Amino acid sequence: MKKSIFRKITSSFLVAFILLLSNFTNLGKVEAASTMQTLLYGGLAFAYINGQLNNLNDNHQKDLLQQTQRQTGVYENEAMTTKVDSIANRLMSNGIVKEHYAVYVTPDKSFNAFCTLGHIVAVNRGAVELLNEDELAAVLGHEMSHGEHKDPVEGTKKAVGIGVLVDLYIQNNPNTTSTVLSSAAGNYVNNEVITMQQEWNADNAGFANAVAAGYNPGGGAASMVVLRAKLGELWHEGLSKVINPNNHPKTSDRINNFAKHMTDFSGGVVTVKKDKTVQLKGQDIVTPTKAFGLMAEERAYLVAGNLAKVYHNNALSTAYVDSDGAVYIGDQRIMTPADNDESGQDIADRINRITGQ
Repeated sequence: MKKSIFRKITSSFLVAFILLLSNFTNLGKVEAASTMQTLLYGGLAFAYINGQLNNLNDNHQKDLLQQTQRQTGVYENEAMTTKVDSIANRLMSNGIVKEHYAVYVTPDKSFNAFCTLGHIVAVNRGAVELLNEDELAAVLGHEMSHGEHKDPVEGTKKAVGIGVLVDLYIQNNPNTTSTVLSSAAGNYVNNEVITMQQEWNADNAGFANAVAAGYNPGGGAASMVVLRAKLGELWHEGLSKVINPNNHPKTSDRINNFAKHMTDFSGGVVTVKKDKTVQLKGQDIVTPTKAFGLMAEERAYLVAGNLAKVYHNNALSTAYVDSDGAVYIGDQRIMTPADNDESGQDIADRINRITGQ
């Protein structure tokens, strides 16, 4: 999802692991195949390993979950676990997500989440603390999309390398193969083997997953606003781009992409100008301030998402201020004004003037 999510599995790890395996005579020696062997057996090796990886991915969730949790640790917090489980269950019931995902919270305080082999999704404590449910749904929907498209399977093959894959094929020792691939899968959290296109695909599918489960269509853009504030653009230029290639889109581009999906969801009616001002039909509605533990830009996308739901559901009616002080259209809450926002009545009146209600 971002630069810290998939750090590269280093060649030193792979070499060390291969040397470790060579000490076990019952497993045999694993080493990179020769150039000639690679040329002769490369295609067959990929087919063989693909079958082994798909077997791990589809049938060994329990073992892989234990292995991944040993590596990352598990954050034992009932409130966070309940929050994440609730979102995950809604996403898995949205009619789009087909696989069952084991989802848990790690104790890491950084903004991070990942999907690995076995349909396992881990989200860091740092991300859960920073994001509300609508935002976190977009993040988890993104990660589940990686699993749905078998990106961890492809990524693990890249991490192991063609030479080792060919050697595993030549040895044809299921125990050795399973051990090597399981280890590579267990270290997938240290990999950076997701392509730029896979990230775009996961963002697009993550939006669809979240809104199909009933979450705010502005949640994806809002989550990226938080990510940008926390970690920046996650983009390299010049020489640093050569040394550390970009495989994740620039965060601002991801915000814009999520915002476009939200606008399309509304039928082209709802937009956010310069990440700050919510608009209907190109006319300003409100510029939310920083409040309720949310950044101003974050609130703007969440308010816009609430409006987008109204238009998507063809439920436009008169905007009003209810007894709780929030602005509503029908049963849909649009915004709860803070003390330093415009009054709810001013916002409702402006909506009604633009919509003709």
